[in-house]
Amino acid sequence: MNRSRAHLLLFLVVLAWAGAFAAIKHLLQSGLAGPEVAAFRYLVAAPGFAVALAASGGLRGVKRADLARIALLGLLAVGVYHVGLNEGERFTTSGTASVIVSTAPAMTLALALALGMERFSPARTAGLVVAFAGVVIVVLLGAGQSISFHNAKGPLIVLCAPVAWTLYNVMAKPLVARQSPIAVSSAASLAGTVLLLPLLSAHSLHTARSMDLLDWALVVYLGVLCTLAAYIAWTTALQHLDASMAMAYLYVIPVLAVGIGAVALGEHVTVWLAAGTALVVGGLGLAQLPAWRPRRARAAQVAASD
Repeated sequence: MNRSRAHLLLFLVVLAWAGAFAAIKHLLQSGLAGPEVAAFRYLVAAPGFAVALAASGGLRGVKRADLARIALLGLLAVGVYHVGLNEGERFTTSGTASVIVSTAPAMTLALALALGMERFSPARTAGLVVAFAGVVIVVLLGAGQSISFHNAKGPLIVLCAPVAWTLYNVMAKPLVARQSPIAVSSAASLAGTVLLLPLLSAHSLHTARSMDLLDWALVVYLGVLCTLAAYIAWTTALQHLDASMAMAYLYVIPVLAVGIGAVALGEHVTVWLAAGTALVVGGLGLAQLPAWRPRRARAAQVAASD
């Protein structure tokens, strides 16, 4: 795969992820509970993850402690992330949820800085401050309502998702250093799917039977495109592009998601939501400046040597 195709692949991935927030909101409005949306989504994706795990060579030389870590990764990335996101979207808009979730890279960077895995810099510190200021605005004022716990409840629940994703990234790093990234993510996804099953009930079967064609199409969209295909495509594209360049694509997701929510669901885009989105996206970009500068310097050196 050349770099142009890798860029196209990443754009298609972020487009699918941006549409996921509106799809989840529609399913919730159709009567599905948050855990049901997550479980149906991963039950659709599970066979594909099993194939991906086998095709990647599986988990070679895996130890008991590694299996326990994979189970915990599944709990974080599948259980806490998706149930938190889905339950939070019951009380807020899909656009607001997308902005909050988009702070996951900033949270990951902040935790890495705290653990000494990354170096502090003025740009990174300023970027994180700006991004989190945007989150505060979205949580408290994004819906255009008065500040209260009731109005902030949905966004606060959604915050569980980026926190879970941050912990997942940090905890997965030692495993990914020894195992295939696709194998680790596939195994964690399968473990997380199993952990979601106890959240289903007899009523969930009734809910499944009452779903119409559009509902099932959105479940398949979430399971096949947004979960299985997108994660594998993202991992594949990262093999051909710098991680910092790939991260830039993530900043487009909240902008697209807010627009999709407005068009598809008629969600109102308030001035506060737009301002918070701009601060989050701008802060994330500023925080990544130290990572982009070495890449630009290397590109300049290569051009000068030609």
